[in-house]
Amino acid sequence: MELLTTLLWILVALFVGPTFYYGYVKMIAEPARIRKFAAWGYPIKIMQILGIVEIIGAVSILFPELRLFGIAIWTIIQAGAVFTNMMHREPKKELLTQLTILAHLMLILALNVLINSSIK
Repeated sequence: MELLTTLLWILVALFVGPTFYYGYVKMIAEPARIRKFAAWGYPIKIMQILGIVEIIGAVSILFPELRLFGIAIWTIIQAGAVFTNMMHREPKKELLTQLTILAHLMLILALNVLINSSIK
């Protein structure tokens, strides 16, 4: 069980670091992100709000009590990203990135459920 817990924390750390950074970049309205969101026709305020929500989701995943909430937030965010990428015919590598993030989330969820169900 300790091995699964260690693996869970490694996956959490590998997820939270980059996603917190990407949320921060959106929140501060980094110019490259502004160009991308403008090309999609989304207002800058939406990008900044999304950045804040991404940070909240990332931080939530750090805390076992809030992890499912954070996973739910990030699943919704990624569903929106998949939709945006498909609607704007972004390169397939962009879609693959979103699907990889969703797979990472599902691994975290599966390990979280497995660990918590075997404790009881």
